[in-house]
Amino acid sequence: MPLPFWKIQRELARPFKQLGVSPARLGSLFLSQPYYDLVLARKKQITEGGIAATPKLAVYLIFPQSGLLASHEIALTHLVENGYAPIVVSNLPLGDADKLRLRQQATLIIERPNFGYDFGGYRDGLLEAVARFSGTERLVLLNDSAWFPLPGSANWLQEAEAMELDFVGAATNYGHARVNPEDFREIEWSYSSTHRNFHYCSFALMISGALLRDPAFLRFWQKFPLTNNKTVTVRRGEIGLSRWVIENGRSHGTTLQISDLDRELAQLPTGDLRQIAAQTIIPEMARMKKVKAEFDIETATDNELIRFILTSVARQGISYTHPRLVHDRRGFGFLKKSPLWLDEQASDLTLAFTRDLSGEVGAVIHKEAMDLRHQRGARFAPPALVS
Repeated sequence: MPLPFWKIQRELARPFKQLGVSPARLGSLFLSQPYYDLVLARKKQITEGGIAATPKLAVYLIFPQSGLLASHEIALTHLVENGYAPIVVSNLPLGDADKLRLRQQATLIIERPNFGYDFGGYRDGLLEAVARFSGTERLVLLNDSAWFPLPGSANWLQEAEAMELDFVGAATNYGHARVNPEDFREIEWSYSSTHRNFHYCSFALMISGALLRDPAFLRFWQKFPLTNNKTVTVRRGEIGLSRWVIENGRSHGTTLQISDLDRELAQLPTGDLRQIAAQTIIPEMARMKKVKAEFDIETATDNELIRFILTSVARQGISYTHPRLVHDRRGFGFLKKSPLWLDEQASDLTLAFTRDLSGEVGAVIHKEAMDLRHQRGARFAPPALVS
């Protein structure tokens, strides 16, 4: 008697389950990169721009759903002013007018199929840079998931260069042991790159010429297993790249060092701590959001306030949770956009921050933030701009 089809399926899937990986994910691991290179990559379009190549290159990845934005052009101008030749990678097709504007502000423009999230775009830009240009001293990877540069911030490009490391990130995540939000009063701050899921955030990375020319580093990118699963992309991309750099003995660091954040907070007056705690942005974590709602910030002790702030950083990363803190006190030049549509309170707090950014660039960022709130946060009530 022949086996039923469902039993055959079960038996075929059994080895993959024993390995802790689904057949679909295993297929993605081995097949997605060849599929992209052999099929989808044929749809890439590369256009030369008017900015001459320099020993410093910047791969700037954009996703222009609403067309080329003023903030895109601000970022490109900043790169060129700091000696970087921009390679713009677009994960969407560009209109003729946008492409014409970009040609005046870029060295290369790569239009590619939207496959592999930011690491898919970074891969195309980096490999194209290596193939076309020799003698590169620095290569920067940036994407438009964050506004950059913020008015009133330090010059991240100069800061990262001054560190003279192989690999520099603007920010890091998950350098602390996992903390239960409800137990925030018990946290003992110990932030280190040795933690298993520690990684440099992919929205801003700087790579040395020596690392870029390392054949093993190039193989990492050539064989990078592309996928349209965001969680897997973070694991293989942000975490995977960071682990590769660390485990291969390359020098690395961040311009936003937070191993001493507990001591920095301890120097602040109570009023500042209350304000920082109240302005904590929690875009995607129901438990942490519940803890914040139940935490009486106005009667809390300094120690409780500090530990609440530290726990929020340990859980979601400082670039998400405390943009105002790191901008005002550290000169951090980036602002993540996704809180504008992930959570209503997070959106309100982000809008309050963009409202306070100074000058013409601040006005541009605030307008774009309001547009994102209306487009992607339409389910929210009209913004309540908290102070």
